[in-house]
Amino acid sequence: MDIEQMVSELFDVFDENRDGVISRREFIALAEDLLHQKGIGFTSDIFKQFDKNHDNVISKEELIDMIVELAL
Repeated sequence: MDIEQMVSELFDVFDENRDGVISRREFIALAEDLLHQKGIGFTSDIFKQFDKNHDNVISKEELIDMIVELAL
């Protein structure tokens, strides 16, 4: 399994309402689970980095791009 497939599966787990994007609320749950950090300020800063087009949601492509970029 390659990294893009793993991130895609991770995205599907945290896209709770299955609308094809990760909302801020869903992202907070994702960040807290993965990073074991709590705090709205902490997750808000990370959310802004992942939300490349600033539409206030994170698409699957944005998540994959950011994870791949961080992994390299």
